[in-house]
Amino acid sequence: MAIFNKSNVDSGISETTVISSGARIEGQFYFNSILHLDGEINGVVQSQSVVIIGKTGVLKGQLSADKVVVNGVFEGELNADSLEVLAGGLVNGNISINQIAIENGGKFIGNSSFRDGVGSINLIENNNN
Repeated sequence: MAIFNKSNVDSGISETTVISSGARIEGQFYFNSILHLDGEINGVVQSQSVVIIGKTGVLKGQLSADKVVVNGVFEGELNADSLEVLAGGLVNGNISINQIAIENGGKFIGNSSFRDGVGSINLIENNNN
């Protein structure tokens, strides 16, 4: 799981902001720390670091971050360098990214564009049979 692999979280920031399960907040939020969301946010989130949407997490609105890991639900507009959708994750909306990884069971519904200007998608197939 990528969120525990320190080489994948290369932000140099050790602080983590946690929004716990059961919490619901609305508005505009700006983070320099890692955000771990297990509750619900409706609004605009801008992060200079990593945003992790946990199994019970829901983010609806606009999200801009360096890296996004989704194991819960994201709905809206997403702009990130890297997006990882884990097996329990759902991303529904429009995304603008440089890199994407979707595990088996992860879901993406919407439109995607690549920020680096390349119009094609390179597929990497993992056959562990």
